[in-house]
Amino acid sequence: MQKAIVVFVCLLMLALVVPVVSNSQSNAQSDNIGTPKFTTDSAVTTVPATSKTVPHWTSSFTYQGVTYPYTMVGTNPVTNSTTTLDVAIIPFDFVFANGDSLDATGKVSNVLGSPNFQNASYTSGITQFGDAVQRAEFWPAVSSASSAWHTLISPSPTVYPTQVIQVPQDQATLLVGSVSHRLFALMSVSWFSDRLHQAINQLHISSTTLPIILVYDTFLYQHSLSNCCILGYHGAFSSVNGNGNQQIQTFAFAAWTDPNIFPPGWADVLPLSHEISEWMNDPFIHNFVPPWQFPGIPGSCQGNLETGDPLEVLSHPDFPVTINGFTYHPQTEAILPWFSREVPSSAIGGAYSYPDTSKLTGPSQPCQ
Repeated sequence: MQKAIVVFVCLLMLALVVPVVSNSQSNAQSDNIGTPKFTTDSAVTTVPATSKTVPHWTSSFTYQGVTYPYTMVGTNPVTNSTTTLDVAIIPFDFVFANGDSLDATGKVSNVLGSPNFQNASYTSGITQFGDAVQRAEFWPAVSSASSAWHTLISPSPTVYPTQVIQVPQDQATLLVGSVSHRLFALMSVSWFSDRLHQAINQLHISSTTLPIILVYDTFLYQHSLSNCCILGYHGAFSSVNGNGNQQIQTFAFAAWTDPNIFPPGWADVLPLSHEISEWMNDPFIHNFVPPWQFPGIPGSCQGNLETGDPLEVLSHPDFPVTINGFTYHPQTEAILPWFSREVPSSAIGGAYSYPDTSKLTGPSQPCQ
């Protein structure tokens, strides 16, 4: 058995935080500690021409005379084949100077029982959540000649020993929610990112495997506590050697989130479902699309194929799924026709979002 990695440093400070929450997400039923959001982390500048990474395929769409290539995990839908990706779960246990800890170990079984890993029924098939979104996205192929096309993650991933990490006092703040009554931490994203990369490298995770760093009620801030709260991100980095054939390691981080810390629906595996779907649709953070505006927020724009981000500004972005008596809250995703501005959408039922097709009822709007 591998020993848990212990990073020796020290920590903590209890403090109050002034809430900084968008109007659309502010809710008296939550702690209102900040705006739940996501980001990316990639040092890969081009789509890798290597097999030393996750299986992937490339296609393109054209909008107003401009061709936009994209690369996704798995195989092209026309192949009618199934791809099953290896996954490694790496739980983090953050230990603070006062003896408190936030340990994700106890949430591993919940994660493995979630719709991210287990089958449930969707209009695109009985399958995992991420695969259901992909099949809906490419419904013309799936509903005709490629009914056996799937992009799956292993339902029995490797679970590594919990990584026990002592947190420096100046890198995190502990709080207790006024509504949730839960202990949670706000942590520096830059300091956390170093721990993430360290764990993946020291555990020698294969570049063909998706490592998922799992934390518990730990949310990240950038530069200051007022710029909170990142609940997950995915990314990719390459090895320094390889002469053009470097290994490309993709990865994801997600926080298991207790109810009522954030607005309704922002709970349990919502961050993980967000990141897995985005990883499937944009594994190397290199799928550029026509710049789009966040729904209802003029001037707030992005230009990439990050499927979860357009929904994060909407109320109730979750799509509840009950498995073995537990109701999970994976997130509805924007799908390719929304980004490509295809009218009408060729996705299942003419959808622009999935599984909740009512969230986005038309294509993305140009950045204003």
